[in-house]
Amino acid sequence: MLDLFVSHSHKDEVRSKALVKKLQGWGMSVYVDFEDTSLGQLPDIGLADRLMEKLRTCHLLVFAFSEEAAASKWMPWELGLAHGVIGRVVLWPFTKRALHARQTQEYLNLYECLDPETAQERLLKLVAEARASSIRPAHVRAMQDLGVVSAAKLPEFNNPAVAAEFVTAGPLQLYSAWLESISKAWRK
Repeated sequence: MLDLFVSHSHKDEVRSKALVKKLQGWGMSVYVDFEDTSLGQLPDIGLADRLMEKLRTCHLLVFAFSEEAAASKWMPWELGLAHGVIGRVVLWPFTKRALHARQTQEYLNLYECLDPETAQERLLKLVAEARASSIRPAHVRAMQDLGVVSAAKLPEFNNPAVAAEFVTAGPLQLYSAWLESISKAWRK
């Protein structure tokens, strides 16, 4: 697992490189796309798959943005995906004017906005919490959702066919995916 996935606009690449260097200097492992040479060779769906794969291996998304980043087509996608996959997102404004962009894109108000001057302590705390967590929040929510659906279906479980279909489509599928992931990790 890596600590951070840095989402940024290519218009901010110089700033992003400085940010990555700073984060690595604070002792955090970082994924950033400009260091991933495989991305340039991928078609759009391949690129999306690769980014999704990398998000799954990170504890926290750092959404590094400026006022120019508002035009990015990939950043909102990465943010939404990280919200569901990782469950941990923080904003890193590159400029004071970036905070205005935050006001015009209301979905950004869902996330904690770091002050770059005092961000080190907060990021180190968030990363430490994520490292200590054996189950990521998105997975906990998936299990809770499955529990809610199961409870709603209880009256129908008197019918064995309904119960079998539910277990096959829900918990069994979830545990099969979990076992397959463990098996792949052991084979590496």
